Amino acid sequence: MFKKVILPIIVFASVATASMTSNITAFAQDNGNPNTAKIFVAKQPCDVLPKMIDVIKGYKEELLFMGEGMSFAAQSGKGFMGGMMFFTNQDTGTWSMLQLYGDGTACLVMNGRGFVPYSGPTIPEGIEH
Repeated sequence: MFKKVILPIIVFASVATASMTSNITAFAQDNGNPNTAKIFVAKQPCDVLPKMIDVIKGYKEELLFMGEGMSFAAQSGKGFMGGMMFFTNQDTGTWSMLQLYGDGTACLVMNGRGFVPYSGPTIPEGIEH
C-alpha cells in the first residue's frame, strides 16, 4: 500500500522538477504540547496549469469542486490569494488538490488515495477545543 501512495507523489515531483518548484524543506515545529498549532514548510510541485492538469488526467481524476483561498508564505507570513481545484477519481479513490495563482502557476497542495464522500453527522455547534 505504501508504494501505491508514493507513486503519485513521485510522478508529480518529477513533472514539477522539469520546470519550477517551491522552496523544498519539510519540517514541523513541535514543542511537545499537543494543543500548540504546527508551523511547517512544505514542498509543493508547481508548473503551469495545463501541465498539472495533464498529470491529473493520467489518474483519470475529474474536477469535483473549486473555491478560493489563501496560502501564507513560510518566511514572511504574507498571504497569497489563489483558486483551489479539487479532483478525484471516485472509482479508484485517488484525489488531488491544486492551488492556482494569478500568474497561471498551479501547485499541488496535496494528493492521495481513499477518497470517499462524507455521509456522517454534521459538526455540532459549540464543540469545546
